[in-house]
Amino acid sequence: MKESLDTASKYIKEGGVILCPTDTIYGLSCDAKDLDAIERIREIKGRDQSKSFIVLVNSDRLFNQCTAEIPEVAWDLIDNADSPLTLVVPASNFLPEILRPNQMVAVRFVKGGFIGELLNKVNRPIVSTSANLSGQDSPKTFSDIHEKIKNEVDFVVDPEHDNSDRNKASKIILLKENGEVQILRK
Repeated sequence: MKESLDTASKYIKEGGVILCPTDTIYGLSCDAKDLDAIERIREIKGRDQSKSFIVLVNSDRLFNQCTAEIPEVAWDLIDNADSPLTLVVPASNFLPEILRPNQMVAVRFVKGGFIGELLNKVNRPIVSTSANLSGQDSPKTFSDIHEKIKNEVDFVVDPEHDNSDRNKASKIILLKENGEVQILRK
């Protein structure tokens, strides 16, 4: 796994786009501060400009970089989540505008696996989006990923590192500034 982590980290740090297992499904990932790499992901997927992305973090420090104000309930939700959970919270200006439509950002606090190790290694927030062409279903397994995607990324992480037993998208909860909680995806 060390070699895959080293190579994936190198590509992320150099502005590349990788295909890798996350804590949910396979994703297209890049440095969350690299606008060119984010645009490349959009092109690879054929994704509409109006669709936003999820940012992955694995520490309080990285979470704080992405958020302007963290509602107190966010920490309770993160600490008590028994499955992957994405929170939509007020965004910081640290992130490019493309990741913070309406001044909100979708952030998932990763608790382990290959993507958790990758986050440790790059030590910065990472963009992640499902590894499917726009309009198609999210792939449940590596073999479900369209060849176009596999061919257009800079690095493909070997499927042997996929230790997710869920293979489904995360729950998404919107935390409004007024304290209101709204479930966007169960």
